Amino acid sequence: MRLRFAAFAILACLAAPPFAAAAAPAGQVLALFGPCFIETGGHTAALKFGDPVHVGDAVDVAAGGKLKLRMADGSIIAVASNSRLTIKNYTVAQNGASRLAALSLAHGLLRAVVSPLRGGSHFEVDTATGVAAVRSTDWFVEARAGVTQVGVLKGRVSLESAATGRSVLIPAHWGARVYAGKDPTPPRAWSHAEFADVIRRTNLPR
Repeated sequence: MRLRFAAFAILACLAAPPFAAAAAPAGQVLALFGPCFIETGGHTAALKFGDPVHVGDAVDVAAGGKLKLRMADGSIIAVASNSRLTIKNYTVAQNGASRLAALSLAHGLLRAVVSPLRGGSHFEVDTATGVAAVRSTDWFVEARAGVTQVGVLKGRVSLESAATGRSVLIPAHWGARVYAGKDPTPPRAWSHAEFADVIRRTNLPR
């Protein structure tokens, strides 16, 4: 997966003219509740509605907070309380034909509703124990000490172990985990209660 990501990045650089300028925002704050902060250029500030987020920025959602971002390609990312997310890359073609997105979830929970594109697309979230990648889907990823958990509402998600490089493909309504130093667990059907929990924790009106 990482080799495929590197190849896609090279292609993106070669196709630089059709892409938006690097300084363009990766997204902006669509909604928030409670204490939410952004760390950029070594400085930390409170977030507010409409604020832009850029590649290299990290957002911290403290206890009691929730955050929703609309990204440059129309994807929606909802970040739960007690979470830290870094935007490593978010390159979108000006004509909307391709995307190269890489996020890093240090800890916490997020929901990603990834917009479909007609051309090439790469969208991944990495954690300490794994990497989850999709094209377009509605899914959750949660990073806790020593384990990453993924649940899929729509579409399919590939979950790869950071330690072994082995991966599993998770279909809609199923989930899987990857523990530190291990292969991913076999996918299993998630219960209504499991989905209800992560939906509740990330739900925030627009």
